[in-house]
This record gives sequence, structure tokens and C-alpha cells, in this order.
Amino acid sequence: MHYRYQAIDAGMRRVSGELEADSLQALEDRLLADGLELVSAREQRPGRTPPPTRSELADFCTQVEQLLNAGIPLVEALQALADSGEGARLPALCRRLERKLVGGQALSQALAEERLDPALTGVVQAGEFSGRLPDSLRRLSDNLNQREALARTTKKLLLQPLLAGSMVLAASLFLMLYLVPQIRDFLAETQQSLPLASILLFASADLLAAHWPWLAAPPLLLALTLPLIARRPGGALELSRLGLRLPLIGGIRRRLLIAHLAELLALLYGSGIPLLTALGSLPATMGNRAAADVVGHIARDVEQGSGLAEAFARHDLFPPLLIRILHAGERSGTLEQALLNIGRRCASEAADHIAVAQALLAPTLTLLIGALLGWIMLATIRRSTA
Repeated sequence: MHYRYQAIDAGMRRVSGELEADSLQALEDRLLADGLELVSAREQRPGRTPPPTRSELADFCTQVEQLLNAGIPLVEALQALADSGEGARLPALCRRLERKLVGGQALSQALAEERLDPALTGVVQAGEFSGRLPDSLRRLSDNLNQREALARTTKKLLLQPLLAGSMVLAASLFLMLYLVPQIRDFLAETQQSLPLASILLFASADLLAAHWPWLAAPPLLLALTLPLIARRPGGALELSRLGLRLPLIGGIRRRLLIAHLAELLALLYGSGIPLLTALGSLPATMGNRAAADVVGHIARDVEQGSGLAEAFARHDLFPPLLIRILHAGERSGTLEQALLNIGRRCASEAADHIAVAQALLAPTLTLLIGALLGWIMLATIRRSTA
């Protein structure tokens, strides 16, 4: 509970502040330990602190792992991180975890109450049961860093074309709405007949100037409609499936999702978590409704007795080659390594496709703006030489 209190110190000076404690008695005891005497206190709702980011959680796992390997007890490690951590989210998390551990909870239980990534909680719990918590935290940190890199890659893939396309669109609108009318007025003074290139250019500029609201309506309507569709039952799932079928971007997104699924499942399975339990914790971490739905079906199929490769093969999200790799790993008892190989392969393929897309993006956009400029120059030069 979160309390706002009034207290007095040894010099009879009034002190006020906020503190978390399990009860009023616990609050009074903590203040007495600090040399303060409680005067009044009232419970209040604390300000909402955003959950830690994936990068912050990776740093948390790394630092706790290093402190544990140095022989520092877990509670003291959390105290040190709470006192020395930067920002507000991670120190606040460490303080809450410290209080829960002092209250008798295990680290995995405390993390579960924070409603963090279910996979993170599962790996920590497996590390506690096996007595290899530092090793589990190290693997968790590596996995979180890999997932953060994949997330940054996906954002870059989506944002770079959007930004470049917006710049080209803005330049094109400037040319058609501002420059072309001035060229038309200049050429009209000569009172000579216009060539076909000039007529088409000026007609396009007039059409854009007169009917731009209707031309802008479809993308605006689409932007307004998609959130409404997503709120309908099953709408978000269908939009997610559609997004995975898009040319180029859909293929890259599928590979990134498969890489995330394979690497996280390898981490959970390799940490000693039963396969069914691991599959059950994955849908909440996928970040895509369609992929989460597929993983949910796979978990149900495995629960009903299907092999993992057989369950994967029932969904067209996974290429046949990856199914064969998974089947071979399942038969040979090297499932974890097979999953890691699948994750690395898909991440590498996604990176290659992204590199190709980014290499083609700049020349394509340059060609588009160059074609428009060439059209304008052609209309002007032909008219000037006529």
C-alpha cells in the first residue's frame, strides 16, 4: 500500500513524504528506523509508473546475474540496483521486488505479480528450481536483447519507407500545385499551341488542385476504418492475417515472428520448462494476433498427443524446410538446437530481405521524383523550342 505521511524528526521539525508499506504499523516501524515519529498517514493511489521496457529488463537480468555471480545475495542485489539505477521504471521495479522477497516470495512469484512477460517469469522459475538462476538470467538477457534487435529492425522496415515516401509525396505535391501552375502561366503568355506533354501535365495539375479532397479520401477513410475493424470480434485477428500476406513486408514479418517463436521456445525448453507449459506462455509474447492464434492451436494439438513438428506442419505460417528441421531435431533428441537453428535461419533471411528492400527503396523513390521532374522539363523545353 502507498501512504502519504506527516512525521516529526528528532529536532521536532515536520517532515512529509510518500512511502510504501504493508500496513500502518509497518510504515511506523520504517519511519522509526529512520529517526522519525509518525504523526498522521493516509493511504493513496500511487502514480502510475510505466512498465520497464525490453531493454531495461535485459539490463536488469544482466546486472542481477553479475551481482549473484559475485556472491551478493539476491535481496542485496535488488537494493543496490534500486539505489544506483537510472530513470524511474527500473529502480521502482527493484524496490517492489525487494519488498516482496523480504516478505517471503520467490523472485518468479514477484515477477508474476508485476505482470511482465510470462516467458520471463517461467525462465526465472526454472532457474530457481534448478539452482541455476544466474545462468537463466544470462540467457534471458541474451534473448531479450535479440528480441529488441528484431523489434528495432521491424520498426526500421516500416518507418523508413513511410518517411521516404512522405517526402517524395510532399515534393510531388509542391511541384504539381505550385510550380506547374507558374510554368503554365508563363507559357500562356506566348499564345502558342501546347504539345501533348504540356497538355497532360497541366491537366493533371488541374485535376489534383480541383479534386484533391476526393483523392485524399480513400487513404484517410482506410486509416479511420482499420481501428474500427480491429475492435470488432475477430477483426484484429483478420487484420493480422492480412498483414502477414502483404507482398515483401508480410514475408519479412513472418520470418521475424518465426525467429522470435523459435528462439523463445528454445530458451524455455532449454531451461527445463515442460514443452506444453512453454507453448502455453508463448501466445502473450508474440505481438501479433494471427501468430498468437497459431501458437495457441499448436499448444492444443501437442496437448492432444501430436508431435511438435506435426502440429507446426498444420499451419501455412511455417515453410516446409523449417518443419523438416524441427522434425529431425525432435527425432534425434536435439529439439533445442533445432529451434535455435530455425530462429537463426529466419532472422538471417529477414535481415537479407530487409537489406534488399532498403537497397531498392532509395533508387525507386529517386526514379519516381526524377520521372516527375523529367516530365515537367519535357513539357517546358518542348514548348520553349516550339
